[in-house]
Amino acid sequence: MTWRLSLFNGVYLLEAEDVKVVETTPIEKVDHCLLGFPDVGLVGLIAVNHIVNALGLVDSGYVESDYLPPVIVVHQGDPKAPMRIYRKEGLVIITSEVPIQPMVIPFLSRKIVDWTKTKGSQLLITLSGVAVQNRLEIETPAVYGVGGSPSTRELLKKSAVNLLEEGFMVGAQASIMRESVKANVPSVILMAQSHSQYPDPGAAASIVSALNRLLNLNVEVKGLLEQAEEIRLRMRELMQRTSKSMRGMEKGQEQELPAMYV
Repeated sequence: MTWRLSLFNGVYLLEAEDVKVVETTPIEKVDHCLLGFPDVGLVGLIAVNHIVNALGLVDSGYVESDYLPPVIVVHQGDPKAPMRIYRKEGLVIITSEVPIQPMVIPFLSRKIVDWTKTKGSQLLITLSGVAVQNRLEIETPAVYGVGGSPSTRELLKKSAVNLLEEGFMVGAQASIMRESVKANVPSVILMAQSHSQYPDPGAAASIVSALNRLLNLNVEVKGLLEQAEEIRLRMRELMQRTSKSMRGMEKGQEQELPAMYV
């Protein structure tokens, strides 16, 4: 593994150079980038998978790194990297079929934010779930948003997304938000009320509905809800692996309130 010394805001950082974005077909511009990684309820992953299929996004690249586990996934006999990039015109989706270990997150976050910035990204959106104890009593999960700037928070309000006023963010979405703010890349986090230990297609449907308002995607969610049981069964093993990974990131903090207030 090779390392480089870089200067950022007057501070020298030691960074690994082995996180790479590989474009198998040229991606000249990124208007909107959606990130859906294994997390609470697999909400982001389920949501972006549905959008890829509904809108016909094309497999256009992947992320490679010595930090990622030595895994390939096979789809229709074709071996693929577990972290892939899909694209249709200016819409880009980055997703992973393996849990992201805590040590990988800072390096991966910097690379994703840097790559989207070079492509002229107008908005970077991380999709996730937030665990609620009474999820079984909730018919339509609510979606909460965090904006990295006043303009993105106003965009969330105009799209009828509830702003998260107080709380902790833990994991990839927190790291990506932090890096995007430093790099001046417009970004938001969308989180739907979710089961903590089970794949939650219902929460993913709420996320897709919010994205429809935010980006005018016009993606139907009926099929996602009709296939909910099949999705839960297909993804239960990934949810188990993801739960183990999340325990290392202290995801339980997201249920707490910050100690300071203004």
